[in-house]
Amino acid sequence: MSPELEKRITQNDLLQKDYKPLTKKELEELISDTTVTGDYEYNGHRVYKTYISPDGKMEAKNDWGSHLFGQYTIDENGYFSVTWDGYWDEWTGMAFLTNQEIRFYNIEDGRWMTTFREIKPGKHNLEVA
Repeated sequence: MSPELEKRITQNDLLQKDYKPLTKKELEELISDTTVTGDYEYNGHRVYKTYISPDGKMEAKNDWGSHLFGQYTIDENGYFSVTWDGYWDEWTGMAFLTNQEIRFYNIEDGRWMTTFREIKPGKHNLEVA
């Protein structure tokens, strides 16, 4: 799905189509010890790769060449919270599995935050082509 279309879909749209948010256990099983490729909108379409370690730490690079480290938590509601050691945005999102991708929506206003488009087990090269 194009980012222009994706950012117009809210978590309420998914809930109305009977999609269920992922639970803490489901999300942990899907993303712990994986390298994800995802995208988001910031001054246009951005692409990144992130290694998500089982101990709550992350390492990521984006298509602008930024390289940061961060932390994540998944609370009892399944909300995924991200904090970065640098200048990238911190956010908390509700996760939905759709067509083998994980979409995250801001818990405060329901807007699309990011999508994990590819999820590979283990740690892989984080260079974004």
